[in-house]
Amino acid sequence: MRRKGMLSLVLAAGLAVLGAPAAHAGNGYFTAQDLTTSIGAPIGLGQPVGWSTPWDLKRHFAYVGYHGSELIVASSSPGGGWTWTRAVDHVYGGFLSAYSYSWDHSSHIVYEDGVRHHLMETWSSDASPTWQTVDLTATYGGPDVSMDPHGYEQDGEQHITFERVDTNAGELWQAVFKPGVGWRFVNVSAASGVHMIDDLGWSLHATSLGLDGEAIGYLSADGYPHVLVGRRGQWSDLRVGGQYQLTYFNLISMVFLREGHTQRYVLRYPGSDGDVHEAAWTAAGWTDTDVTAVTGSRGIAEPFLANDSYIWNADGSEHMFATDRSTLAVHEFVRTRDGRWFFWTDTGPVHNDLGWVAGFAAPDDSVHGTETEFYIYYDDNSHVIVSDLSAPYQA
Repeated sequence: MRRKGMLSLVLAAGLAVLGAPAAHAGNGYFTAQDLTTSIGAPIGLGQPVGWSTPWDLKRHFAYVGYHGSELIVASSSPGGGWTWTRAVDHVYGGFLSAYSYSWDHSSHIVYEDGVRHHLMETWSSDASPTWQTVDLTATYGGPDVSMDPHGYEQDGEQHITFERVDTNAGELWQAVFKPGVGWRFVNVSAASGVHMIDDLGWSLHATSLGLDGEAIGYLSADGYPHVLVGRRGQWSDLRVGGQYQLTYFNLISMVFLREGHTQRYVLRYPGSDGDVHEAAWTAAGWTDTDVTAVTGSRGIAEPFLANDSYIWNADGSEHMFATDRSTLAVHEFVRTRDGRWFFWTDTGPVHNDLGWVAGFAAPDDSVHGTETEFYIYYDDNSHVIVSDLSAPYQA
């Protein structure tokens, strides 16, 4: 398949130039809620993940509780209060990935069973609102999976991308659900001819590109980040950016800006210089930006164990959340739609643990296409804190 056809996007007409967003986000402009204190949400441990359900404009996030390894899901409507529920009693390690599925108005949380290396799915829907858990590997005969599967909707199907862990060959696989057919497992490496470095999937990310197909961002054995772009089983591989440095867990993030704004593909990775780099594609081709150098943040912050911490907002800006190297405070790298970078400090020092932080944007107005930006982290006492930008900057 032609690479140009796989990556070509139409630029929206009449784009307005953004003013500096510093008065609308970061540096104390977020409103923080301690959900452990206010609604009794269990204290947290490990990486949270956020998503939204566009049919009802609700926002959700999931995390593993500190005691008992239970999987907790918190939800809220726009302008409403947060509630929480215990979705699963026992979750054994691994990262979380979550997504909504429009076919049956359902939400899905996928993760690896750290004992058996099975792919697990926890889901609920409008018709079946009680959270249910399925062992996809055991039920449908799939291979053992890595720590970090990534789920999303593509072409009306569910896709979960992961590294096969038992072959030690960096094989890329997918579990695919199609209505009327059910689940099946697909060997993407066999179909595409590519392999990632064997690192338990920490340097892997995958997402939908809408009508342009789907993309898998991965680190290759050639020392460079790659983007594998697919459409209905046909794959095209691109090497992007500069040489990487394999020092962070789960750093790769591939994101896609919805239609209606300047559209970009972005993959972030640790450079060989130890800085945070962003490889980005537009109609002009691929560029590479040393975000650490541009923002003057060397020695201050790094993305660290932070899945889903790179988001687009409806105004066309990009937000990369990170933690302080010393204090674990929450920071943001922000890029405006016209290409300017900012570095913000969103919280004071947080000394509790590994510095988990996750960010996501959720629609709050389906008519005007506006969003509210969120990030979630744990405070010194492992309380669950959700911070929202209640007046998001819009073009």
